[in-house]
Amino acid sequence: MALAQMIFIHLSDIHFREKEINRLDDPNAGLRDDLIHDIKFMRQRLGRKADGILLTGDIAFGGTAKEYEFALKWIEEDLCPASGCDIDTVFVIPGNHDVNRSVANSPMHSDARQMLREYPAAKVEGKIRDYMSNKTSARLLFDPIENYNRFAARFWCALGAYDEENPDIRPFATRLCELNDGSTLKIWGFNSVLVSDINDREDRMLVDPSAAQIKREDGVTNLIACHHPFSWLKNKGPFRERIEAVAHVHLFGHEHTRRVEEGVYFTTIRAGAVQPERDEADWKPGYNWIDLAVDGQHADRQLIVTIWVRQREGAQFIAVPNRQQQDPWVVRHKLPEWSKSTTVFKESEPAPADQGTVDAKRGGTAVTDDNPNLRSVAFKMFRLNEHEQRQIIVSLGLDEIGDQELKDYEFALAAVRRSAQQGKLDLLDQKIDELLAGDGI
Repeated sequence: MALAQMIFIHLSDIHFREKEINRLDDPNAGLRDDLIHDIKFMRQRLGRKADGILLTGDIAFGGTAKEYEFALKWIEEDLCPASGCDIDTVFVIPGNHDVNRSVANSPMHSDARQMLREYPAAKVEGKIRDYMSNKTSARLLFDPIENYNRFAARFWCALGAYDEENPDIRPFATRLCELNDGSTLKIWGFNSVLVSDINDREDRMLVDPSAAQIKREDGVTNLIACHHPFSWLKNKGPFRERIEAVAHVHLFGHEHTRRVEEGVYFTTIRAGAVQPERDEADWKPGYNWIDLAVDGQHADRQLIVTIWVRQREGAQFIAVPNRQQQDPWVVRHKLPEWSKSTTVFKESEPAPADQGTVDAKRGGTAVTDDNPNLRSVAFKMFRLNEHEQRQIIVSLGLDEIGDQELKDYEFALAAVRRSAQQGKLDLLDQKIDELLAGDGI
């Protein structure tokens, strides 16, 4: 009997470049058309929609607002319709090209990066924690990805330093999904561009120390996403040790080759690059389809990781088989013993650390749920301008003292969170729809 599946499209290094987009002579327009054509082909081949899209960094090329405007339009109008998934199932993390270097090149930012990179690997995490614990110094780490954060907030993936008064912004992003046996897939997105500039090299990038704090949980399978592979991270030691111990699937971007590494305890998958630099020695745009399913019960549970590795040849994408010339790649990993409890996995009741869930699929057919969730409402909220957002938030009493210290997108996310806590999520969703339709509030 075929297993019910959770299928993702894994993309990275799209590199939308401001000087090329929105032009009739965009050199990558045909490449993107080939990609969309292949996604439609694969969807037909697999006989079902994708359940989500995982973007492992470098959405933009220079981290500019115009690049993210174009990226959002392409994701919403081309990528999601081709894949069949809703836009609120998109999950993003930043890469080095998502850093706005016009901000990062200020003397204050430059001095901070140089100082952090000079710290020994064993001591640099303590210094990063010092930066994170102070709002002023934390801005030196996150200001360069402000444009990225405004884009990522739509998917509830904006990043920032820990703030007890603002739990919606953290140094990492998470997402919960339900696997076919009722257990949970937890997706973690980590930031490897705390320090990024023209001096980026292997062994010089810094990942947030919180990345090493993943804990084992009953009935939870961890998938991690990080733009830079371990070899690029100066503080790779504790991060790699923890990730390899508790996460069965590791997704990376940045490196455009060495696509899949099959291990006993985990599988490492690189996306390739949707739009690599054309002067690279081995220019081969690529992306992946990844299926995750659980086979067996109780002590005999296994995670089955199935990967369709796609690579562009000529004007079409083709399969990249494994060493046995098999397509797709199939890897199995033993899972801890677990049996389904009586707890119901509900999208309408997200855990505090998550923003809703992606429903499992039954026999390849999507489970329809028209109820709003935090991510779907947040995405619609960001269709409004800031003045309209504040109108709705104030009218529903979703603002609080201290909100004036929040950035505009943080304020919007906090309001959506409060609407769920106060039982007003449906009402907020309705009011946004009315305003988008021009009916006022």
